[in-house]
Amino acid sequence: MESFPYFLGFSLICALLSYGLLRGPRWMWYLGWAVFYFISGRAGHDWFMMLHSATDHWHAVHACAYLLGGFLIWLPAVIWWTNCRHLFGVRAVSKS
Repeated sequence: MESFPYFLGFSLICALLSYGLLRGPRWMWYLGWAVFYFISGRAGHDWFMMLHSATDHWHAVHACAYLLGGFLIWLPAVIWWTNCRHLFGVRAVSKS
């Protein structure tokens, strides 16, 4: 029962995001950039902590491999999101 507020908050966030993706308002595209920003910040924090706690060169190599793997996933996703800008915002309705 003590986790109920977290489930309620998570469901509200999911409802907001699903509405945003369904209707495609401009704020949803900018919210996507905020999500990418926070994900990259978390991954960068993890990388610095792995690099800081490295005890030998193999741990440092592992930290750099983690960073490279993150770039291989994050960078194509950001490029894809950049190209999705035309899907969000005011849509013109054609009269026929």
